[in-house]
Amino acid sequence: MPNLHEIIAQIQKELYCPVCGKNYEVGEIHVRGLFDHTLIIQTVCANGHMTLFMTTLRGKFKAESPISFDDILDIHNALKQFDGDFQKLWNNQP
Repeated sequence: MPNLHEIIAQIQKELYCPVCGKNYEVGEIHVRGLFDHTLIIQTVCANGHMTLFMTTLRGKFKAESPISFDDILDIHNALKQFDGDFQKLWNNQP
């Protein structure tokens, strides 16, 4: 499995702002969490557009196991219980 630097470099090559189309600089990509093999990524482009992405470490990154139905249910339940306060969520992470 690649290290975080390699993952960020790959994200930088493939992601762009869905609002203005600008490619992201490395400093505009923030990994906010890892759930099983799913990365939660926050981006803020130079124009100030903030986006939250979820991506699985599959394909080129070869996740250890496929995503199961239970994995999808876990994500669904976590999102259903989430109150929308990302600031509180990120401040409580170790």
